[in-house]
Amino acid sequence: MKHFLFNWKSKRIYLVILFSLITLQNQETFAQQVDYSGTSAANFLKIGVGARPMAMGDAAIASINSPEALYWNVAALTRIDDEFSFAVSSMDWLVESRNSYLAAAYKFDGVGSFGIDLQYLDYGRIEETTVYDQDGTGRFLSASDMVIGLGYARELTDRFSFGVKLKYINQTIADATGSAFAVDLGAVFQTSFFDNKLRFAASLSNFGTKLKFTGRDLSVTYNIPDNPGNKQIPAELSTIDWDIPLLLRFGVSNYFIENEDVSLLVAYDILDSRDYEVRHNVGTEIGLYKMVFLRGGYKFNYDEVKYTIGLGLDFKNIIDYKLKLDYVFLDFGDFGSLNQFSLLFNL
Repeated sequence: MKHFLFNWKSKRIYLVILFSLITLQNQETFAQQVDYSGTSAANFLKIGVGARPMAMGDAAIASINSPEALYWNVAALTRIDDEFSFAVSSMDWLVESRNSYLAAAYKFDGVGSFGIDLQYLDYGRIEETTVYDQDGTGRFLSASDMVIGLGYARELTDRFSFGVKLKYINQTIADATGSAFAVDLGAVFQTSFFDNKLRFAASLSNFGTKLKFTGRDLSVTYNIPDNPGNKQIPAELSTIDWDIPLLLRFGVSNYFIENEDVSLLVAYDILDSRDYEVRHNVGTEIGLYKMVFLRGGYKFNYDEVKYTIGLGLDFKNIIDYKLKLDYVFLDFGDFGSLNQFSLLFNL
């Protein structure tokens, strides 16, 4: 009898294990079949900022050392040498839109580094069309995306830095608007390899609430079907919550050469997101006499932009003023080419 009970209990355990394995396998298969492409709102958060990091193929989280770190990796605010720095960039984006970015960072000795940034994507004036007025009603609408953030970073040791950023996200089209709040986290570790120049970094961007549209444009008039009097009643369109794009990056960078005459920086990032496959970014920067910088990069698993090229000028050794000018060229294939300039001031 005991032997029978023991065998029955053993069989039940085996059945539970087998059922669990089958369930996990089915869940894994289902997860592989689900395609989350196009399921995120606020996709402007994926548009890179700053001519220097974009010229290096978006391989930036371990090499960035400017206020644009607020976008790429907030922990890298601690890698800015000067007490105060300010960055501004703007470029014509796709389909006659314009993407602009402002960032400022200030370092308090013994406290840490603080920063604030603003990214604004302006879609311009859009002519309204309807089913009955497909050539336009004569009314023009405006649309824009915006995110404003406040970041803080601190060196926990002489090699390790950690940072956090809080941000408010808003999307507006005509009289409909949606908002969300999110948190960015970042870390940078400087190793002792290659004369303390090899860095590892990680960042998590846009971990936050969902976005849902509300506003007057969701109020409509509903025609009751099969009603002889064409009776109409006011109605409200129902919208659903949308996830914002959660981005996870890992990166490494190293100066293989760095002296007064020439420098060679190489960086590599891995980008993972919930709504598309893993992407890889490789970039390099060659500096001449700490005044002229040639940059290039390659982006793997991207639909349009594959390669990036750019140029940078550091006026510190030219006119003794802490001013940098950077440029990047992007080829978007069928969408044409884009150019961006960035200015960086340090005090």
